[in-house]
Amino acid sequence: MLKRTLIAIALIFILFSCASAQTASQTITLKPGFNFVSFTVTLSLTPQQLKALNSAIEDVYLFSAAAGSFLSVSEGTLTSLAAGKGYIVKSSAGSDTTVSVPGDLLADISNINLKQGFNLVGFSKMPVTLKFSELMNAHSMIKGVYKWAPSAGSFISVIKNDSGVPVQLDG
Repeated sequence: MLKRTLIAIALIFILFSCASAQTASQTITLKPGFNFVSFTVTLSLTPQQLKALNSAIEDVYLFSAAAGSFLSVSEGTLTSLAAGKGYIVKSSAGSDTTVSVPGDLLADISNINLKQGFNLVGFSKMPVTLKFSELMNAHSMIKGVYKWAPSAGSFISVIKNDSGVPVQLDG
């Protein structure tokens, strides 16, 4: 009887440990204006629910390479959220504000499929430290990389010149 009780307690402990280890949340600091965001948790929220988490969230955008345009929560065209994608969150707050996004730990991140033209992607796990030029030289299909620099309020732009060499334009 004691053996069965100990086994039952051990099973409950193991199940509880596994379940609680999977729950996580992501705290995002939003600056006034436009913020580029990628999620580090598996989301069960809809874009409308994300917007409702903080009254300062004016809108959430996702660039659709297939459509060649931005999808928007306010316009009703953005209907789902996922890790591995890049989003633009517009904050109407006058100063920095935080949002806690509930979710579960990511088990696996699949490859990012790039479409021809502009792609807005996000990193949901810490990537290997890599310079823009190294990334572009390793993947010939990448013609340019742009990173938002919030302190400057502009993009750092690196594109391939006519010889195929990555060159930083500004930033």
